[in-house]
Amino acid sequence: MDYELNDAEKKLQQDASAFCMKEIAPSAQVLDEASKSEVFGTIKENLKKLAGAGLLGTGIEGGSIDLVKYYVAGEEIAKACPATFLSSRASSFMCGGLLNLFGTPEQKERYLTALRNADKVGAVAYTEADAGSDIAGINTLARKEGEVWLLNGVKDIVANAPIADVILVLAYTDKEAGTEKGLSFFVVEKDAAGLSVGEPLETMGLRGLPLAAVTFENCEAKEILGGTPGNAFGQISQILSMGTVGIAALSVGISSACMEKATQKAKNRKAFGRKIGSFQEVGFKLADMFTLNDLSKMLALRAAWGMNMGENEADILGACAKLFASESATKIANWAMQIYAGHGYIKGSDIEKLYRDAKFGEICEVPSEIQRTIIAKNDLDKFA
Repeated sequence: MDYELNDAEKKLQQDASAFCMKEIAPSAQVLDEASKSEVFGTIKENLKKLAGAGLLGTGIEGGSIDLVKYYVAGEEIAKACPATFLSSRASSFMCGGLLNLFGTPEQKERYLTALRNADKVGAVAYTEADAGSDIAGINTLARKEGEVWLLNGVKDIVANAPIADVILVLAYTDKEAGTEKGLSFFVVEKDAAGLSVGEPLETMGLRGLPLAAVTFENCEAKEILGGTPGNAFGQISQILSMGTVGIAALSVGISSACMEKATQKAKNRKAFGRKIGSFQEVGFKLADMFTLNDLSKMLALRAAWGMNMGENEADILGACAKLFASESATKIANWAMQIYAGHGYIKGSDIEKLYRDAKFGEICEVPSEIQRTIIAKNDLDKFA
């Protein structure tokens, strides 16, 4: 087995790392502390920077998604600024990815280049207050009047909603047809009649990520993604399955940042006349951090490669990668906090911010409990 990235992937990793450390990382703490109006401007600037460097939507083109390339670039962006990564992901991977995979030629021409260049910002509105991972439980409905589709419903947490130019909205076009045939994605632009974006949401971590609820009151949708109603369940299932690789990238990026900062602290801080890294308890934490982080990266790349190759169990590999990487990130952030001790608990410290950011991976886009259910069902079916 060859676990080496190829030359192009290695160059992508090196270029992304150098660029993000110079251009994106300096704004991470600013985004965590700034007012929402400042946050929105900074996020848009970061998206433009990533687009200029060719890192916005890496691997998303030609009607397919190269998840290895996407992971490699994504890990470096997340390491520099997790909030910027998630905003770029909502726009280029979630919105842009759905358009790339399922959009009509006209929809791709209208939106994909603009999203890739950050001339437009995208979002996907699919979760609701009583329907997070339970896609079937959404209540947003679409009805057709003449040639126009009208949407009614509320999406309670939408990444990029406050800055989005185009939103893909999940709604029932035929509830009696059930989840697999009754759901559709609608293309809604920011100036659509009947669309209203709520006040920006405050969060524990990832404070630089623009979040808000979106309400649709007889909102006029521009068109259906792909042109044909009833296909959205397969579309959302595919992008969320592929999305496990992106959340693994987020978690590994945060873990890597925690590990590097904790290692530097262990090398430089003294206690009882010795560098604290020379104490076994600290050294063991660093060893465990390295081990979990390396395994997380391997699982994520294995899943990405499997999805690229069309392996039968690639979705399960993605679930394993997200589960392991996200839970490892919270452990690694916790150990890093221990190494920093009281200084890490001070508001504004790098570790304090990363500690808050790390938890998100475990609870977003199918939480750990459901990932375990998915993995267990596969195991039970395989060995029935």
